[in-house]
Amino acid sequence: MKTTIIYAHPWEDSFNNAVLKEAEKAAGDYKLIDLYADGFNPVMSKEELAVYSRGKFLDPLVAKYNRILDDTDRIIFIFPIWWYDMPAILRGFLDKVMLEGSAYTTGAAGLIPVRDISQTYIFTTSSTPTDVLMDTFGDPVHNAMISATFQIVGFQNAVWKNLGAIDASRPQERQEFLDEVRRMLEQ
Repeated sequence: MKTTIIYAHPWEDSFNNAVLKEAEKAAGDYKLIDLYADGFNPVMSKEELAVYSRGKFLDPLVAKYNRILDDTDRIIFIFPIWWYDMPAILRGFLDKVMLEGSAYTTGAAGLIPVRDISQTYIFTTSSTPTDVLMDTFGDPVHNAMISATFQIVGFQNAVWKNLGAIDASRPQERQEFLDEVRRMLEQ
């Protein structure tokens, strides 16, 4: 299975980096898209927007990322939840890389996926407890990402695992989360 890991955290000593290391061990053969290490610019410029509607791009990283995604069966996202949403760099990745013709087409019924990535894993951390994210803040990962964006671009069978209340978590809870990441990816 060809796996791609998309990582969106700037700090090497973060718990997200520990999640990345665990995912890398469990994933086997994989490609890594490390948005911060790559220096990916998430801002859509006026010039980029002018060609975007034609499925074109100006940023060479967009071509690189699409080549990787075209050869992906399983995708793994690792990122913190900031302000009840994904980091801006990941939002920009979706905005700029999910192009018409490579990620989706437009039909009479709306947007139709082009890719068929059969397994999608989302590993996140948040200061907010997971149940509060889901119940009070409208479950942003399931509603905005999984049920909308990911379906449209062909990221199928999404599973989300969050370590909420990360700031108050104990070492044992963090280890249990890492163990769960490994178990999920080794299946």
